[in-house]
Amino acid sequence: MLKAVLLGNALSCFLFGALFLFAAPDSVAFLGNPPLLLIQFLGAGLLINALFLTITALRKTTRRQDVLLFALGDAVWVLTTGGLLITGLWITTPTGIVWTLGVGLFVAICGLAQWRLAPKI
Repeated sequence: MLKAVLLGNALSCFLFGALFLFAAPDSVAFLGNPPLLLIQFLGAGLLINALFLTITALRKTTRRQDVLLFALGDAVWVLTTGGLLITGLWITTPTGIVWTLGVGLFVAICGLAQWRLAPKI
C-alpha cells in the first residue's frame, strides 16, 4: 500500500510540476496572480520531488525517515496552501481556489497515509 501512495504522490507531483514549469503563464492566469518565477520554481521542485518519490517507492527496502520526510513536505504544502487561501494571496480565481482545495486535500491524504504507513523502526 505504501508503494501505491508514494507512486500516486509522485504522479501528482510530476503532472503539476510539468504544468507549473512548462505552462507557467497559463498556470498563473488560472490561479490568479502568483509570481511567475515562483510558479516555475515550484514546478522544478515538484519534478525533483516526483523523482525522489519514485526512487523511494521502487526501492526494495523503504527507509522510515524518507517516508516521514515526504509526509512532512506534504504537511508544509497543505499549511502553506491553507494560508494562501485564507489570506487571499495569489490564488484568487474561483476555479483556482477550487482546484487548490482539491489538490490540498489530495496532498493531505497522501501525507497522512505516508505517515501512517511508514515502516516501523
